[in-house]
Amino acid sequence: MSVEKINGSDGSLERIILKGQSKSSVEIYIYGATVTSWKSRGQERLFLSSKAKLDGTKAIRGGIPLVFPQFGPGELPQHGFARTRKWEFLDAFEHGESMVAQFQLTENEDTLASKWPYKFILHYTVALTATTLSTIIKYENTDTREFSFTSLMHTYFRVPDIFNTVVTGLAGSIYANKITGTNNIDEDRENVTVAENEDRVYANVPGTVSVKYGDQQVSIRRFHFEDVVLWNPWSEKAAEMSDFGDSEYKNMICVEPGTVSNRITLRPGQTFGALTSQRMPEGEHARAQLTHCIVEMAAPDTTRLNRSDNSKENGNSTSNAYSSRLTARHSPATIDEDEFDGRAPTDSGDNRNLLPSDIEEVRNRDKAAGASKRHLCTTALGSFRAYWRTIVLLAVSAVLGLLAAHSYFHGQTDVPNCAMSYSRPQYIEQTEFGRSWTRYSTKYTLFHYREGLVNTQDEAFRIPVLFIPGNAGSHKQVRSIASATAAAFADMVNADPAAIKHGKIGYDFFTISLNEELTALHGYSILEQADFVNDVIRYILSLYPKTRRHNKQEFGTGLVDPESVVVVGHSMGGVVARTVFTLPNYVTGSIQALFTLSTPHNNPTASLESHVEDVYSSINQFWRHGFHNGTLSTVSLVSIAGGNLDSMINSDYTYVGDLAPSRNSLSILSSGINDVWLSLDHQSILWCAQMARKFATMMVQIMDARQPSQLVPLDKRMGIMRNLLYSSIEDEFALRSLSETRRTSKDDYRLVSLSSSNVIELDPSAMQASLTDFGTDSGSGSKKQKMLHLIALDGENAGTSSNNGERIVQIIYDPMLFTTARGGNSAAQLTEPTLLGCKRTGSGRLRNPDTSEGTDTDIEVSCEAVPMPAIAKLPLKRDGDDPTKPVHTLYYVEVPVEDMLQFNYVGLEVPVHFFLTGFLNAAIVNRPQQQTQKPGYLRSTKIKTTASSQEFGLRTRIRLEVPESPFFAFRAKLTLQNNGKAVDASVARFQPIVRQSDGRRFESKFWYNQQTVPLAIHGRGAYMPSDDITNAGTLSQEAAWNGLFIDIWADAAYFTDLEVALSIDWYSSLNRTVKRYDMALLALSFVWACLIIRHQLRTWNGQAAIFPSSLAAIESLIRNGTLAVVLGLGMLTPILQELIAHVLRHTWKPATLAAWSNLFMGVRGSGWSLGLVPVVLVVVSLGFVALQALVLTIICETAAWVFATVARWRGNNVTDQEGTKGDTQYAAVPAVLATLVFVAFVSTAVPYQFAFVIIYLAQLITATRTMTLARATGDTGTCQLGNYQLGLLLFWTSSLPYCVPELLVWVRNISVLWFEDAPAGHNLVNMAGFFALRMASAHHIVPRLTPGGILPSRILWWLRKATHITLGGVLAYSWLFSIRRPYTLYSIANAVSAWIAAIHLVELALCLCSTPTKESSHCPEADIPMAEIDIADAQLRRKQR
Repeated sequence: MSVEKINGSDGSLERIILKGQSKSSVEIYIYGATVTSWKSRGQERLFLSSKAKLDGTKAIRGGIPLVFPQFGPGELPQHGFARTRKWEFLDAFEHGESMVAQFQLTENEDTLASKWPYKFILHYTVALTATTLSTIIKYENTDTREFSFTSLMHTYFRVPDIFNTVVTGLAGSIYANKITGTNNIDEDRENVTVAENEDRVYANVPGTVSVKYGDQQVSIRRFHFEDVVLWNPWSEKAAEMSDFGDSEYKNMICVEPGTVSNRITLRPGQTFGALTSQRMPEGEHARAQLTHCIVEMAAPDTTRLNRSDNSKENGNSTSNAYSSRLTARHSPATIDEDEFDGRAPTDSGDNRNLLPSDIEEVRNRDKAAGASKRHLCTTALGSFRAYWRTIVLLAVSAVLGLLAAHSYFHGQTDVPNCAMSYSRPQYIEQTEFGRSWTRYSTKYTLFHYREGLVNTQDEAFRIPVLFIPGNAGSHKQVRSIASATAAAFADMVNADPAAIKHGKIGYDFFTISLNEELTALHGYSILEQADFVNDVIRYILSLYPKTRRHNKQEFGTGLVDPESVVVVGHSMGGVVARTVFTLPNYVTGSIQALFTLSTPHNNPTASLESHVEDVYSSINQFWRHGFHNGTLSTVSLVSIAGGNLDSMINSDYTYVGDLAPSRNSLSILSSGINDVWLSLDHQSILWCAQMARKFATMMVQIMDARQPSQLVPLDKRMGIMRNLLYSSIEDEFALRSLSETRRTSKDDYRLVSLSSSNVIELDPSAMQASLTDFGTDSGSGSKKQKMLHLIALDGENAGTSSNNGERIVQIIYDPMLFTTARGGNSAAQLTEPTLLGCKRTGSGRLRNPDTSEGTDTDIEVSCEAVPMPAIAKLPLKRDGDDPTKPVHTLYYVEVPVEDMLQFNYVGLEVPVHFFLTGFLNAAIVNRPQQQTQKPGYLRSTKIKTTASSQEFGLRTRIRLEVPESPFFAFRAKLTLQNNGKAVDASVARFQPIVRQSDGRRFESKFWYNQQTVPLAIHGRGAYMPSDDITNAGTLSQEAAWNGLFIDIWADAAYFTDLEVALSIDWYSSLNRTVKRYDMALLALSFVWACLIIRHQLRTWNGQAAIFPSSLAAIESLIRNGTLAVVLGLGMLTPILQELIAHVLRHTWKPATLAAWSNLFMGVRGSGWSLGLVPVVLVVVSLGFVALQALVLTIICETAAWVFATVARWRGNNVTDQEGTKGDTQYAAVPAVLATLVFVAFVSTAVPYQFAFVIIYLAQLITATRTMTLARATGDTGTCQLGNYQLGLLLFWTSSLPYCVPELLVWVRNISVLWFEDAPAGHNLVNMAGFFALRMASAHHIVPRLTPGGILPSRILWWLRKATHITLGGVLAYSWLFSIRRPYTLYSIANAVSAWIAAIHLVELALCLCSTPTKESSHCPEADIPMAEIDIADAQLRRKQR
């Protein structure tokens, strides 16, 4: 490496030639300090005209002339005087692997006598390495007056052919054509070509401009140089220029970044600098690449820089310079150089970082500087093209969000079909229940319900029932079930008046008004309501000793005073009821039966507040242990939920099998309840007539006022409720006991045989009987009133069949067959046939009554009744049926053949009468063997049954291997066949009936005569209990989970097999995702907010020292692959969770296994499909955050525009309101007083959540004020301060939802004059971080954690490491734990804010403790020490290194 100085003794101009490594060189003429040549590896990169005047008579045509202080013609010569002045050469030296030359230009007599008579100093440094040419220019105002100027880098690029050259990145900009004199022209071309004399000034060009030719391109990146000049003289103009060859226009193009539409203003003592770096990357593509960039150096904090004549300073700006970054890259056009790394520089104190020689560091600096325009002062929306990735993200997120919302509200697979219930309610307020009973008498109210025209006495003397409304519920919601119960009791008494003597005395319904509080969102309200309920129960029980004595004559002497109250809780009222047991004022045994309707027992519906989670944890632990230690051993817990139509809660959480043993608990969805068979929404479960009647029937049957609990004993009570609610299909048709045995003769029956040969024993291949459309034997007038149908069992005995344990008799019949009378109230209906076991008593055959065939003598058979198995109801219910009419049902029975082998026949006794209608089908078949299938997620799965009619039978079962809490809904398409051919189902006696169920009797559904059936299942929810007391049972239940069952009943006389085609219902699956993971959207949004603020801080601490806007940060996160990484994590996390849990299932303790499974989304199941939902949520959450950023930006920009417009209309200058630097800050005394008042209010009167909202609004106002100033001044530092404030605002936005519950409850309490708040409501620590950062960020950006500032290097190292660890830990915790407990994110955001505020305070403390410095010794934008380029002294000494 060497320096060669040519003095020009031969008449040529003086010039400096720097020679570097690898045949690199640069030539700089002292005249104009013009770089005329730069060679890298021997190849020329700049254009210099062959006719350029190199004798000092005019400016040099080519290279990089410096335009100052005027662009174009004007009062000064063309393009000013800087390019035609002889500069002072200061020094040239070797610096590491770089060669450096330094120049200086000051005013002289000619400039002072010109139209621009100001004193100034221009400092210019050129440095060369093997791959890089760097130039640094610094402007300094040494005058006593401010001056303004325009500046431009008049860069000539060498191109091989102008006809094959295009310029991109100008689309959407507005330009002025200096050739035609036309202004404000919209550029709509993506590829701008030059085919004539062009001289255009593009104003405010966003993004990157590129010059492309062949397979190479020149990317021009600008840093706060908003304008771009495009120039080529073409043939006509070239011929007129004496210093330009006639045909040289074909090999050059000028793309010149600068500021020409607005002037730069420097005040006295202010400096402005720029770094220019031309770089050739190393490697095999070195010859095909060229990098040329211009990066601004920041002015010291003590200076001011303005964009217009009326501009004022922002004294707190960290980056006040105004410049551009120009990057030219000769590379394949496919290479994307828009990536911004923002990587923080090393903290080495070595000044060799001035001209980095490390290739990666150079690349990072290139990237950092290249992103400067996009990230600096981009609080405005900018061009669509600059944010196209974010726009695509918003579009995708909007589509997914709208589809999910539409599916959530309109895509329910179940059809509501409730009949309306009616009542005559009377609510009697219990005025005696006042402050002497409870401290909540001014807040809550107790009412006694009476049904008009049924309950004629206001006195409470029956069995007490207390109704607890749910979240924002009303006490009047009790009316439907109370009215139905009163009506059912009246019907029972009318049918059996003696029932009263057996303790059936009816119910007294009490209901409480809880002021419609939001208990789902506020845990402290749950505790208050539970405390109030205990007071209510004590009061209710106190009423009965007196009233029961008054009514003993009517009800008998067997009545006892009640010691407990039946509790019915709706929604969160059920949680309140369970909380009652855990409080100190609970009276032991005062609740023996608890019924909950649509209550989320296992997990809160919305975990927006920590108290809700604490309440759930404490009561669930109490209940799990209570059944083991005897505390709750006599309590029954029934949970009924609505299923798919309940959009308020996730019905998965209503399952109580993990909270209470099966002896004490029962969980069921309404779609599986006999005689209801409907999915119900959150409110209709209370008023639906079908549900109210079923609930009333259950209540009437379990009452017994002779017991202290006022109910039948626990085991009998649970048995009654199971028989009423559950279908008997899950009981595997257990046989009932029947003691009746009788003999019959041939005179008792009309004997029927299906055998065409009139033989008694049926052929084994035709063991099937069918009876239909019976009539009486009117011709003979016979007295036979019954019909006996026999099925031979000879082929089923143990001696001839080895699998009789798998053989069953299937019977399905229409109950109308057993109706003995019709019309009026005289109708009597038998609900089941008589099952007989018959033996032969003779050798004759049965005569077929329909033929004359048979023997001369009909033999007798001896029959006896056998126990009939439980009968299952199969509803023939279609969508849209009249809900006011009863649902027609079929009855189905299965009889094990092995229990009938002592007989020769199975007999079915059917009555014969005039009105005989209906049908009965019976068949002996193999027990239905379930077919196991694992449905495909990307394709349809077809399932076929066997083709044998005997094996097909009446019932077929298919098991789908799906996880217990699946994300997906399926569709099943049924095709009935006969020997492999489709058959018309209308010819059958009944249409196919389909039933969906699980293995726990929790949910089942029926469909009738539907070709396509929607399938979905509710499990136990996403998160498992982590208590060792119940985990053994929990895990065994989970192991017993056998998937989703599909039972199909079809007429076996017509169908031999069927085909089921299963496919994913993606639309309905979105609905299920919303219900299960609505809180995940908040949690993942916080993760993205953390990633955005982390990226902004990294960028701020990077080489370019830019604090990008939130939208620009989101664009960078998408561009640099962060989105792809998070998507990958979202897909892999649940898969790895399940894989590790499966491997260590037998090693870990149950509690550990449950805790592991509860991480992230708590997904149950296995397979790659587990990652689909997290991927969708990751995309939607980032789109949600981008929408927040967009809305905040629009609000601030719109408000800033309005304020600026109003100020101009009133004749005020926006910047005049700012005053001096000292005036922009609050005065000390008012600030202290305001802070003290604020703290006092939070400590006593208002909750901290209210304080946070105030802080948030104050930050929004501050950001708007900053944007207003930035819009008026165009100041870089002000723009970045606005970006910082908006970034914090976006980060805080994710904490707003967690303040809503407390604020709503606080406002409601004030409205009822209730001033007792939650104990933690005035905790100042919970808002201290937000408050501190709000105060610190009002005027300053967080200090940069890079060397060269006021912070010592050791402190910088610790702060930087601690910041990385803090944000990394926050991201890890938020990813794994916050979806389960999102309320913790508020405290995390407060802690992160406190940490950033602490960095502010560290800088403030060091500033107060240190002596002031003249100016910063650091250039934050380029990460180059200002001392390296500070050549303000006229005499510059060589720096010794």
